Amino acid sequence: MKALSVQQPFAFEIMSGIKTIEIRSWDTLHRGELLICSSKKPAFPQEEMEEIEEEYGNTFLYGQALCLVHLSHVRHMEKGDEEKALVEKVDPEAYAWVLDNARPVVPFPIKAQQGIFQVEDSLITVSPFRYNESVIVKNGVLARDFGIDFSGWQGRTGHIVLTEEGEVRVHVMWDSLSLRGIPLSTIEVCEREGFDWTGVLLRLNEVEEKEARDSLQDVEDALETIVHENPALFDQESNDSMER
Repeated sequence: MKALSVQQPFAFEIMSGIKTIEIRSWDTLHRGELLICSSKKPAFPQEEMEEIEEEYGNTFLYGQALCLVHLSHVRHMEKGDEEKALVEKVDPEAYAWVLDNARPVVPFPIKAQQGIFQVEDSLITVSPFRYNESVIVKNGVLARDFGIDFSGWQGRTGHIVLTEEGEVRVHVMWDSLSLRGIPLSTIEVCEREGFDWTGVLLRLNEVEEKEARDSLQDVEDALETIVHENPALFDQESNDSMER
């Protein structure tokens, strides 16, 4: 598989579909599938990178394979490319690499090289879902530890990961309606034990595509409401005092 190393946060922006044009100073004859890998060195200073992570709600991976894209076209940069490339101005001497159909892969370490380089195909496991794709949980999917039936819950897909048992799972971030349906007792247990209750890892065959029923802003609003309405549950200082 042909691969390209890209600095963070741009690699994440390509994976998430926000950035669909990558600007390079050089041309390539390659067309088709291209593995996007994150460089070990970020594009900006640490403090600025932390702010960007907070804005995206994501912790960036460095020196890892991140996603597979389709490189459909390479041409000189044109007026109007700025928005898709996430840059401020056009450089007519630069090349615009037009990317589409970004799909996360199970991350694995990559030693970045200059230009396009080769990665062994057998290392690559591709998610059938795009990042932030709306999905619904199929019937019969249970969270046995909490006694919750996830059937019909909806959310959006994130990273795919390889568990310690060698199983491929996809992280599903719950939508606003599913978040509001989580029992408070479950949230309390998760907060106490350090588990993430805003999403869940599921097998790839346990979810399927479904039209979104809310927006990302609705998800943020739902999370803020849950925290605001249960201050004691999320006040760590208060919880520590109670434990003492």
